[in-house]
Amino acid sequence: MRTLSIITAAGFGAAVPAICVGQAVPSYGLDFVTVGAPGNRATIPEEVPLDPERRVGAVAYTYRIMRSEVTTAEWLNFVRAYEPYWTGTPHDPRLVGDYIYRTASGYELDPGTERWPTRMSWRMAAIYCNWLHNGRGSGPEAFASGAYDTSTFRTDPLGFPVEQATRSPGARFWIPSADEWAKAAFYDPHRYGPGQGGYWQWPDRGDEMMIGALPSQGGETNAFVGIPGSIWQMDVGSYPWAASPWGLLDISGGEREWGENARGSGTRIVLGSRIRGTTLAERVDGFYSSSSSDSIIVHGLRVASAVPTPAAPAVFSVIIVTIARRRRE
Repeated sequence: MRTLSIITAAGFGAAVPAICVGQAVPSYGLDFVTVGAPGNRATIPEEVPLDPERRVGAVAYTYRIMRSEVTTAEWLNFVRAYEPYWTGTPHDPRLVGDYIYRTASGYELDPGTERWPTRMSWRMAAIYCNWLHNGRGSGPEAFASGAYDTSTFRTDPLGFPVEQATRSPGARFWIPSADEWAKAAFYDPHRYGPGQGGYWQWPDRGDEMMIGALPSQGGETNAFVGIPGSIWQMDVGSYPWAASPWGLLDISGGEREWGENARGSGTRIVLGSRIRGTTLAERVDGFYSSSSSDSIIVHGLRVASAVPTPAAPAVFSVIIVTIARRRRE
């Protein structure tokens, strides 16, 4: 049996790549949920009464998406890392959003805003995904590519922004597509009964308009006019009882969120609504567009991610156990 054990161990190096497909995908402290039910159908006309022609939400694979939006505290980590390569002004909202500012000693945030959703330009959101993809490194290569190739970022002769249309193959983190976002926000595998999937109208597993009010007042969202104008923003996750079927929060309220889909010259899809918003953009049939250019147009971000694969040490331990058992036989 010794000979069998030696052969098995020697073959370990060649066996691991076949077993461990892809790379482990860390979370970096971000709160991800896994969206399963791969191969679900898209919306049907009765589920999107405001736009019966819309077909959205079909996703053929399992993926992860953040439970809520990127916060000011998390974005500050990126701003500090990217500062050496930033060529704009120090207080440009495309980079810092609303609550981060430059001091003599570096970038800081307004106290109390740590868990508020932040905003950035579409291109900064793409570069942030590159940074995550590349292990949150500090060199220029960590920001240049991985999810989106920044060498494609330019302006056409008419002044419209041009970027890589969709994520690169093998991206580990990316800006979610409209289908991925809609599935995570509205699709319920048991909407019409056990195993009978479908879409809710609103992201709280309901078909009634959500209640815009403070959490202490029985609210379900900080969108609409029920929030006092003196409140600039609120912590993410302030309405945990208004979760999507997959556990997403703040689809309604918080900040509008960038989507990956291009919508004509120089525009990208924008998803959801923001605090005191008065649109119906948080419905499954209510998306709209915004410029992705290097202007001051900024929105929030909810990152999507690949599902982690089993790490090599786990596979190694299984093989070692098998070897040990064979030696005892």
